[in-house]
Amino acid sequence: MSHADAVLQDDHGRTVLRFERSLSHPPERVWRFLTDWERLSAWHPTPFELEARPGGAVRYLSSGDAPGVPDGEVAEYDPPRVLAYTWGEDLLRWELQARGDGCLLVLTQTFDDRFKAARDAAGWHLCLDALAGLLDGREPESARDADGRPVGWDELNGAYEERFGIPADKATPPPG
Repeated sequence: MSHADAVLQDDHGRTVLRFERSLSHPPERVWRFLTDWERLSAWHPTPFELEARPGGAVRYLSSGDAPGVPDGEVAEYDPPRVLAYTWGEDLLRWELQARGDGCLLVLTQTFDDRFKAARDAAGWHLCLDALAGLLDGREPESARDADGRPVGWDELNGAYEERFGIPADKATPPPG
């Protein structure tokens, strides 16, 4: 597991967390895992149903462990290349770029509270690992630590705090 997966950027004063993952699956297959509730529920922290059009509603469905998220709105919808939508106060943007027989997945999360960057990077890191595993036909890890967090989250969170220069006493704590 690489701890250098996420990059922190600035976009006109807002914080942007950026991931890039090379996947050995075509964009059309990956797209289904980004938009189909049943597939989403196996790896996404807040699976949803959406109206497949810009301006369409995004309805987040409870997945048990994750905190509730208010309904969002689709910002971009261009299958199987770009899906962007609001996630609370944040904007999630998924881009798929064909590469040979596979694709490059680029996830950006844009938000205001820089101090939550390490927490969210650790979470997305594990989610993207689960997505890649599902695409490859493996069941996702479901092991939890004594605090109820996915195994490996604490280590990743600490590594991202260090990488992003976020003091542990200022970092946004994990949900729950």
